[in-house]
Amino acid sequence: MKSWQRIAGIVFLVVAAVVIEQSVFVLRLWDEGQPGSGLMPFILGVVLGVLAIALVVTNRGPDAKKVPFWEGRSWVLPLVAVVITAAFIEVFDEIGAITSVTILVTGWLWLVSRKRLVVALLTGVLTGAVVYLVFDRFLATPFPRGILL
Repeated sequence: MKSWQRIAGIVFLVVAAVVIEQSVFVLRLWDEGQPGSGLMPFILGVVLGVLAIALVVTNRGPDAKKVPFWEGRSWVLPLVAVVITAAFIEVFDEIGAITSVTILVTGWLWLVSRKRLVVALLTGVLTGAVVYLVFDRFLATPFPRGILL
């Protein structure tokens, strides 16, 4: 598995390099004293590049022992992940962006990652708050309104 993670990290690093190159040479980073259209892709490209390098570095060494997919119910967690993601997509417009992100993160951490419920709830609520502050307040993104907001 580590070899696939390294390959994914290298692919993400190439994508980050293309995004950075396009944001610098095609879009403008700075335009007449204010941020240009290339600033956000540039920042996201840098973040993606840093995360890609971290992915490659943290997955050094030999692969772990292979576990058969259909034996020992190892297929249950991937199925739960798919169901949680499908439910998120289905209810996004009805219950709103912030509420659905909070439920998605909480459910994913609790059911898939097997974190304690308190940790999952706290992380889910904090993620929802950050999404609200960054996208609704700071960037004024028109997300679907829902139960909470």
